[in-house]
Amino acid sequence: MSEGRLGLEVDQNVARITIDNPGKRNAMNAAMWRRLPELLAEITADPAVRVVVLTGAGDAFCAGADISELHEIEGPGGSATEPAERALLDCPLPTIALINGLCIGGGCQLAAACDLRIAAEPAMFGITPAKLGVVYPSSSIERLTELVGPAAAKLLLFSADFFDSGRALGIRLVDEVAADPAARVAELAATIAGRSQLSVRAAKELVDLAARGESLTERAAHWQDVATETGETAEGVTAFLERRPAVFPYA
Repeated sequence: MSEGRLGLEVDQNVARITIDNPGKRNAMNAAMWRRLPELLAEITADPAVRVVVLTGAGDAFCAGADISELHEIEGPGGSATEPAERALLDCPLPTIALINGLCIGGGCQLAAACDLRIAAEPAMFGITPAKLGVVYPSSSIERLTELVGPAAAKLLLFSADFFDSGRALGIRLVDEVAADPAARVAELAATIAGRSQLSVRAAKELVDLAARGESLTERAAHWQDVATETGETAEGVTAFLERRPAVFPYA
């Protein structure tokens, strides 16, 4: 078994998960893939947490799955990567990938499963199953295609070439490229944590439904009812009119 761990720090309203396997450029071994859903469940159960940041230790985000453990990661017992990806996709809290360096294969899989992706200027991206004779997971292909479109998804998957951060931004694989991505993510996480959490959670659920082509009507009505019943909307409007910060009751 290779070494490697997922670190967790909670600072005020932000939980930070750090992929830490420096000897392998933060490649994820089987234990790390299995640990991620457990960590996300712990974070979601903490009422203080409002935003989740996923990043890598040092100068790499994640070099993908640890190939030396591929038989265990994608073995007869089932995939370890797909439940980790699903846990990120299903997390009710906003998730931000802080891509501080190399983001390859399973690293792209994790980053794409987050709501937002902020990259460092030197970051490099690649999806490399075609170099290994591996079929990229169907759920990952769906998410990749949703983000970048069919042609760009095919280019990434067919070629297995590396793209720099500027090209990744151009095809919408990332949302922003920042000179100081850690500072930008800290700023963005603090902004989101300070907004109405009812509005944020409703928006995340409804946007995801819209992306899947599903009807928003029932769930939108549900969230509107909750906003009224909890006084969230009343507090927001009153605070705006009184020119003061809102103290939102929904948490």
